[in-house]
This record gives sequence, C-alpha cells and structure tokens, in this order.
Amino acid sequence: MTYRLIRYSAILCLLIPLASAVTAEETRKPPNERLKLVTGPHYPPFAADYLPYKGLAPFIVTRILEDREQTVTVDMRPWKRAYRETLKGHYDAILPYVESPARRQDYLFSIPIFAVDSFAYVAADSKLDADSLEGLRGRTYCNPIGFTDEDALQAMRSNGELVRIKAATLKSCFRMLKAGRVDFVKINAYVADYVIAASDLKPDAIRPLPFVVETVSLHLMVPKTRPDAEALISTFNRRLKSMDHRGRIEVLKGDYLEAITPANATSDRAHRIGPEAAQGYSR
Repeated sequence: MTYRLIRYSAILCLLIPLASAVTAEETRKPPNERLKLVTGPHYPPFAADYLPYKGLAPFIVTRILEDREQTVTVDMRPWKRAYRETLKGHYDAILPYVESPARRQDYLFSIPIFAVDSFAYVAADSKLDADSLEGLRGRTYCNPIGFTDEDALQAMRSNGELVRIKAATLKSCFRMLKAGRVDFVKINAYVADYVIAASDLKPDAIRPLPFVVETVSLHLMVPKTRPDAEALISTFNRRLKSMDHRGRIEVLKGDYLEAITPANATSDRAHRIGPEAAQGYSR
C-alpha cells in the first residue's frame, strides 16, 4: 500500500501544469474553458477504466492540453458510442485512434502520440510458424469490432487470402485463440501483454510470431464539425512537439508505466498486469 501511495503521488506531481508550454496567444482564452475528451475501454495500457486517469493516452493528452485557463475532462464510453457522440458534438475530441481513410472523412488527426508495432499472436503449441505476412495466407484471425487493419492485411482479405473474425473485445479474441477458433490475434505488443494478463490465459500459453505485421500510430481525433477544430489540432500538435523535443513525453510515459507496475514484479514482462494493479489509485 505504501508503494502504491508513493507511485500515485508521483503521477499527481506529473500533472502540475507546465506554464512554459502556453503561448501568449493561448493565455488570452476565456478563463475556465473546459475541453471534454472521451476514450474507450479494454485497450490497456492506453485506455482502460481500471487504470489511473483512464489510461496512458488520456494521461498524456491531458498533460499536453491542460493549463491555467483550460481544464480537461475525460469520459469513457464504448468505442462505437464514443465515436458517434463525438461526431454529434458531445465531446471535443476522442482518443486514441489509428488513422484510416474512413475516419479521415469525419475527423482531423493529430500528429502521432504513440507508435506501436503489431504482431500475430498464436497459441504456444500452434504449428503456425510464419516469418512473414505471406506465411499467414489461408488463415483466420481475430481483430475486435472497431479495430482497423492497415493496407497489407486489408489487401490480403480482399484477395481471399485471410479471413477476419470480429469479436466484441480483445479478451474475447484471445479466448477464441485458446479454443482454436482462430489461428492468430493481431495486436500491438503493449496491449497484448496487458490483455493476456487480465485474462485467464497463462503468459506462456501465447507467443508472438517473429515479425512485425504492421506499424501503426495512435492519435487524438477532433471532429471536423467542431468549431475551431483546426485550431485545437494545431495547439495540440505544437505542444506535443515542444514537450517531445524536451524529452517530457518519454519521461511521462515511463513514469506512468512504472507507477502501474506491481512492486514485486521482477521479470522483463513486469507490465503483465490486470485490474488488481490499479487498486488504491484514483480513477
């Protein structure tokens, strides 16, 4: 408990606003302006209802946008509902999302907040031992509803070389993998470790194939229908670049991930945690 309180205090200290990140133009905003953001569940460590500040992505984005004249609130909704409600004007922005042509029709995208590599995860005893995308031909994989695929996988599906099953959650995808209903689950390594840890699967029951399926970036999205949408994206991008240049983003990310890692974790897979790791933290 003492360890958790110390770590929680450390995260609170990281939320002290950086006045140096605010330009003269931005300080002329009306006082007490509030930005309403929304994220979705089941995507740890980037977004999850049991993690502090609803996940790493809301934590970082709040840190970037909040200042003396502007507060930031973050709600959590199911992903599809969050997407629709943001388009209807209930929220100023939604995060974190992978950019896609369909989404670009409705939203403006920030510069990347995170870049992640996605892998094909198979059962440990699977005979599938591919070392490239070509080795996945003829297979069935799971990617949840609302999750996107990049061009290579989409092309393979269009050519009938892959079959995609859409489950409600990533946890359901891994259950289907365990049951033998799909050949692999496609997801980035960060999220895979957290989801596996929060499931009934043993870490050594799943293994990633030894190649990157795709590299994607995660973004803040602002609906094009929002007044001053381009100004909000511009402000966010400017502050993100400034903080990244000074090394602040990596420090915040590292401190957050360390803070949610159990004190007794010693392995190189120490971030394999479930909801119990957030006990004692603010939501």
